[in-house]
Amino acid sequence: MAVGQKLKVPYTAEFTYHKVTKGDTVSDLAKKYGSTIKQIKVWNDLDRKYNIIIGQKIRVK
Repeated sequence: MAVGQKLKVPYTAEFTYHKVTKGDTVSDLAKKYGSTIKQIKVWNDLDRKYNIIIGQKIRVK
């Protein structure tokens, strides 16, 4: 590395969160945000039934 040298910094996207409303399902949110059920489950430490609660803020992307 030298003074004035340009560095390439990889793009890092911000996470996207969704506030759960009545009728939301993990499956619908995965489709809406282009994620997968499995990703949403891991990001939010959801159990096998994918229980989400109205008002809960979950990572969806």
